[in-house]
Amino acid sequence: MQDRRAAPRHRVDESAVIAVDEHRSIACLVYDISASGVRLTMPDTSDVPETFLLSSRHLADARVCVAVWRTAEEIGAAFERPAA
Repeated sequence: MQDRRAAPRHRVDESAVIAVDEHRSIACLVYDISASGVRLTMPDTSDVPETFLLSSRHLADARVCVAVWRTAEEIGAAFERPAA
């Protein structure tokens, strides 16, 4: 199987928050992260929009993410802008 990732991912296992809008957020776990994206786990991904704001202690600033793939409990997302 060929790995198609643009950058290597690093295991994190750290809590984070997805901002759905200015009044609602969803807790999640950052499973792994790279310079170009992130894999998140949570009990249910159905309320997470295609584009969302992710905040985590592992990130210097909140990052805009775009969902690339999803299952019932995981989302693979690309950062809108790669880390500087």
